[in-house]
Amino acid sequence: MIKFIFLSISIAFCIKPLAQSPPTQPISGPGGNIYSNSSVIFSDHTNLFSANGYWLFEPGAPKPDSADVIIFNHGYGVFNPGPYAKWIEHLVKKGNIVIFPKYQLSDASLPSSYTINAVTGIQNALIELNSNVNRVKPRLNHFGIIGHSYGGVITANLVTNYSIYNIPKPQCFMLCQPGTGGINSGRINSYTNMDNDYKVLIVVGEDDIVVGDSFGREIMDSTNIPTSRKNFITHVHDYYGFPILEATHNEPLATDFSYDGGTLSTIITGAYSTSKTDAIDFYCYWKLADALLNCTFYGDDCEYAFGDTPEQKNMGQWSDGTSINKLIIEPFTSSSVKDNSSSFHIYPNPTNNLITIEGSQSIKSIRVTNNLGQIILNKFTDFSEEISLINQPLGSYYLTIVTDNNSNTYLIVKN
Repeated sequence: MIKFIFLSISIAFCIKPLAQSPPTQPISGPGGNIYSNSSVIFSDHTNLFSANGYWLFEPGAPKPDSADVIIFNHGYGVFNPGPYAKWIEHLVKKGNIVIFPKYQLSDASLPSSYTINAVTGIQNALIELNSNVNRVKPRLNHFGIIGHSYGGVITANLVTNYSIYNIPKPQCFMLCQPGTGGINSGRINSYTNMDNDYKVLIVVGEDDIVVGDSFGREIMDSTNIPTSRKNFITHVHDYYGFPILEATHNEPLATDFSYDGGTLSTIITGAYSTSKTDAIDFYCYWKLADALLNCTFYGDDCEYAFGDTPEQKNMGQWSDGTSINKLIIEPFTSSSVKDNSSSFHIYPNPTNNLITIEGSQSIKSIRVTNNLGQIILNKFTDFSEEISLINQPLGSYYLTIVTDNNSNTYLIVKN
């Protein structure tokens, strides 16, 4: 009897609560897994000695006569569609043609040639689609561009100077963690002359230490596109459950080796090793891209693409029902932040120095980080608190409030 009691106590102490798991891909809506096509027609139009080829992805089963067109500009050094392929496959099974230009020959290629190389690949891909009777024909009145990292810079170049480059004018574009990473060549001098009739999403990660958010903010602030059709979006990490949800530079990667392009580099190898497909893809990048395309081309799902709406900000729930940290959308729909789920009121925002947090729930901890991901405040606190940014420079900060039941992150601007 004593042994049985001792064993029971030991087992009880060894049992640990199970970590909460993130959500899987939703069934319906933007980012969901309801598809109009069940297969992808993948073809390689590159060679090992050229930096201006392309890979082509067309919807199949059933194969349509025509389809909308998406240009997907890869990040620096990732001149292989494999590390992005699950997202590309998702776009194609939604009924789109995806053109993946190869704008680099190697990691050592000069950035001054990147945009022209991408242009050549796009032009040749469109010629192939239009001239080959076996291809799905491109609908150039439904033409969008997605770019990650340095591919976001190329995307901004293309949409600004499309007429100079002799490519069709896109109707929308999405920049995913765009930036040069310290490479100063290859971008145009100014983007202020960009047409103002685009629909645009600019998405950055709070923990992106590769390019940060400066280029994305330049496009947000210097272009004349109305904010009703242009949002700056920050996705934040959430470590509540396991696997954790990160907000690094690599989050747009989603590997599928069956679409490997046959090219290899140090960066491609690294991209394969760090890639993962999780709720950040389903509820952020895939959802936002689907919504942007549907809103632009068909007038559908605009509430998921723009407006700081609950649908746009939602990132799903952990397995116990706890909300995953929501996307931070700029511009805000009000001058202060109200979180109806936890009854917090955060004001004033923007602020000169002081931020006040009021709410009906007990706060376990407060954390404030800057754009570099550096923690400038991290403390346990009571349910009401005043935060000072008096010794901090002007700019954007991320305020994370943790309660017993939830965790939410808000963008705070000091001006």
